[in-house]
Amino acid sequence: MSTPNRVTTLGGTLLLIIFLATASQAQQNPGLSAGQAVQQALQANGTVQAAEGALEAQRAVRRAAYDVGRTTFQAGYGQVNSPLRDNVFSVSQSVALPSYYRSQAQLAETQIVNRELQLAQVQAELRRQVRLSYQAALHARHRLRVLRSLDSVYTEFLRAAQLRFKTGETARIEPATALIQQGETQNQLAQAHADYRIAERQLQALLQTSQPVVIADSVLQPLPLTAPPADTTALAATPEGRVLQQQVAERQAETRLEQARGLPEVVVGYTNQSLRGTYTESGTPRTYGPADRFHSVHAGVAVPLLRGPQRARVQAARLQERTASVTYQRYRAEIAARLDELQIRRVEQQRQLIFFEQVGLPQAAVITRLATRAYKAGESTYSDYLLNLERAQRVRTDHLDLLLQHNQTVIELEYLLGEAGT
Repeated sequence: MSTPNRVTTLGGTLLLIIFLATASQAQQNPGLSAGQAVQQALQANGTVQAAEGALEAQRAVRRAAYDVGRTTFQAGYGQVNSPLRDNVFSVSQSVALPSYYRSQAQLAETQIVNRELQLAQVQAELRRQVRLSYQAALHARHRLRVLRSLDSVYTEFLRAAQLRFKTGETARIEPATALIQQGETQNQLAQAHADYRIAERQLQALLQTSQPVVIADSVLQPLPLTAPPADTTALAATPEGRVLQQQVAERQAETRLEQARGLPEVVVGYTNQSLRGTYTESGTPRTYGPADRFHSVHAGVAVPLLRGPQRARVQAARLQERTASVTYQRYRAEIAARLDELQIRRVEQQRQLIFFEQVGLPQAAVITRLATRAYKAGESTYSDYLLNLERAQRVRTDHLDLLLQHNQTVIELEYLLGEAGT
C-alpha cells in the first residue's frame, strides 16, 4: 500500500472511531436541551445550594432581632441589716428602648433581602455559565459536521489527484498537496472533537453529575433577545446591581442600629430577702424569722458616660455606608458602558449573519460544487481548486464562529438585563 493510501486509511479509521463513539454515547443518553441543562444545574450545583443555606441561616437569625439580652439572677447571704445572717435573692433585666429593637429588626430584614438577591445572582451566573458551555458544545458539534463534509471533498480530491498522477497527467506535487490538505482537515476534526468533549465536560462539572452530559439540540442558530430597555436607567435590574444596591440599604440599616445603641437602657429588678430580728413597728415590737420575707422593686436608667467610643462606631458605619454607595455608583457607570458595547456588538453581528445567510453560505456551496466539477473535468488547476475550497470552508467556519459570538453576546446581555433565558 502506498504512503498516501495508508495515511488516508488511518485517518478515515480514526474519524470512524470518533463518529461511532459519539453515536454510541448519543444512543445511550438522549441528551439534554439547553433549558433542561440549566434546570438540572440549578437543582444540583453546590454553589446554589450554599447560597440557599446562607439564606435560610439569615432567616433563622431574624428571630433574634428582639432579643432583650440575659436576665441577671443574684443571691446573697450574710449580715445584711443586723448581726443576724439573712439571705437575699434578686432578679434584674436591662431593656433597650423600642427604637433599638426596631432598628435591629430592620437590619435583619435588609440582610435577608441581600441573601435573597445574592442567591438570585448565583443562579443567574450559573445559568449564564451553563448556557455559554452549551453553546460552545453546539458550536463544536457543527464544526465537526462542516469539517467532515470538507474531509469527504479532500478525500475525493486526493483520489482524483492520485489517479491523474498515475496516468501522467500531473506532477507528484499535486497528490502530495492533496494529502497535506486532507491531513490538516483531519487534524482540525480531531481538535473540534476535543473542543466538543471539553465543552461537555464543563457542562458535567456545572451540573455536578457523575454521568457524561450529552447535548440534545442539533441546530446552532441565533438566540433571540428580549427587547432591551431604551436607556440604561434600569441598571439596577442586573443581578450584581441589585446586590450592590441592597448592600447600600444594609449599610444604612447598620448605621441606624449603631445610633440606636447609644440610647439609654432601662433597668428593672426585683429583690426578695429575709430580715431576722426584733423590730418596732408602730410602737409594737415584732420578731421576724427566716420564713418572713421582704420584697422590693427597683428601676433605673443605664447611660453611656463616655460618648466617644459610640460616636466612633457610628462614624465607621457611615463611612461603610458611603463606601457601599460609591461602589454602587461606580458599577452603574461601568455597566452602562458594558451594555452599550454589547448592544452595538449584537447589532453588528446580526448584520453580518444576514450577509452569511443570504449571500455567503449559498455562494460557498456554489463555489464548492463548481470548483469540484471543473477540477474533475480538467478545466482548472489543483491550486485553483484548493484556493476555492479554502475560501468556501472559511465562509462556513466564519459563519459558525460568528453564530457562537452572537449567542455569547445575547447570553451576556440577558445576564446583565436580568432575563432568565434558556
